[in-house]
Amino acid sequence: MSKRNQSKKQPKNYRTKQKEYMDTLEGRVEELENENTGFRIKESALKSEINTLSEQLDYFQGFMNKMMSLVYKNVSSSKMPENYIPDLDFPLEEKEYN
Repeated sequence: MSKRNQSKKQPKNYRTKQKEYMDTLEGRVEELENENTGFRIKESALKSEINTLSEQLDYFQGFMNKMMSLVYKNVSSSKMPENYIPDLDFPLEEKEYN
């Protein structure tokens, strides 16, 4: 192959490789954008679940406070110490997020 033919092919090869590289990058960008959209949707769902759980916790804490005040009123005449706090330790269900 002559030097002239070789000189003509080099820019064409460069442009071809550059186009392939750009196509690869554009494909990767699209993949990452789709993945990011999925993460945003999941984030939104998790925030919603956190809000729901927070509301439930507030409700149950209020409920327990009311129940404990009723218990303390009912046992105030018995020989229970004034500072008595019953052990309400119970296992919480762990939830796995996918």
